[in-house]
Amino acid sequence: MLKQKQQKNRDRLSACPDVAIIMASAITGSLKFDPELARVGTLPVLLRAILGVQSTRPERIIVVCNTISGPRIRRELLSTQRLPGQIEWMNVVPGTTLSSIVLQVAADGDRLLVVSGDRVYNPALHQIVSARDEGTSALELASGDEPVGLFALSRETSMKLAADSRSNLVAPQDLHHWITDHATIVDCKQVEKNLWQKISTPEDGIAAEQKLNEWLVKPTDGIFARMNRRVSIPISRQIARFPITPNMVSLFTLGVSFASGVLFALGGYWDTLAGALLSVWASILDGCDGEVARLKLQASDFGTWLETFCDYLYYLFIFAGMAIGLARSKEDPVYLIWGGVLLFGAITTFFTASLSRKGLAGKHPEQFLAVWQRKAESRLSNPLLYVGRYTEFIVRRCFLPYAILAFSLVNLTQVALYMSAVGANLAWIISLYSYIVFSSKSGAMARINATHKTKPIKA
Repeated sequence: MLKQKQQKNRDRLSACPDVAIIMASAITGSLKFDPELARVGTLPVLLRAILGVQSTRPERIIVVCNTISGPRIRRELLSTQRLPGQIEWMNVVPGTTLSSIVLQVAADGDRLLVVSGDRVYNPALHQIVSARDEGTSALELASGDEPVGLFALSRETSMKLAADSRSNLVAPQDLHHWITDHATIVDCKQVEKNLWQKISTPEDGIAAEQKLNEWLVKPTDGIFARMNRRVSIPISRQIARFPITPNMVSLFTLGVSFASGVLFALGGYWDTLAGALLSVWASILDGCDGEVARLKLQASDFGTWLETFCDYLYYLFIFAGMAIGLARSKEDPVYLIWGGVLLFGAITTFFTASLSRKGLAGKHPEQFLAVWQRKAESRLSNPLLYVGRYTEFIVRRCFLPYAILAFSLVNLTQVALYMSAVGANLAWIISLYSYIVFSSKSGAMARINATHKTKPIKA
């Protein structure tokens, strides 16, 4: 029991070893413009930095502001009702050096994260900085020669910075030159400029909003998904202005899907066409919950699973309604049999895909599709994975509703039902095969990595 308790304590400490310092630009004492309070995606810039850092689960988050504007900044962020309760505030006089700030917290964590609070970051950058590399004494992100404003210092390096009282560092970007001169093993990762935006003037906020729109588009989006985004992003922008959560959007879209299924079940041509049009509308709205989550930084594992569950119910509603409607309009129960075959394939696919999502994506279920695509592309010599990789877009909600609409227009909904039944049963076979192959391969790689560790490369 004692060994188990000690192991749990070690796991807890290794899971949350970081201390994050978020420095507001107002620490310099300028009162002409407060970049940290400029709103991007309905949220103040500083709050976006705080929520971005919080998503990486550090042990402590300390926000540093100057004594003049600090209380006002805190009140503004509290008024949003989005400020995490565990945030610690440190008010310092303008011009206070970074080394004196680090001196107060450097001994509390295995690693120190330093973040500029006057910039908007793509969430992926926070994940890069928070990734653990025990062999690196300092990690910084840069675009060319320009520091991004995100740094990670090992305990040894942060203690060295705290002891360097002669350094006149007053802003995170000053760390770049200090790290070059004092850190032993530096990892400088180059990132694209469109993944972050410094806010110095009100005009910078416009550029940040444009980049934020780009971040709403997923790398896995195809032609139809990007076409939907042209409609869904403006809608999400309006939704984000109100106290509406992404989960509310998911449930509303589920209601639209149910209404579409009811229309399909009525069986008439115009009823079916109306159901198909409503299905397309549900497809467009399907992107809004994720977009609102990224706009308002409200993404969560529960939200990802809820969205997935609502996607599954969409297919069940649509295909069940389609089978019932065809059986009624054609007066032929064989369509109910086809519907049963389709639902079996769909439910089995949902089950196997859920196993794959948990096994391949782990703690990041929202990355499942991208992970699966990469793994499938590495084994395209396998015919089953080849077919799956280049036909998986057909069953996605961004494409399938348009195909159903096309069949409904020419009054060939039964053909859509036949093809969907075949495709659903092929999908679960590919999904199950992927789960078995990729999971066993991942386990083997994990065992190899556990026994062979790589040495860090000096900068």
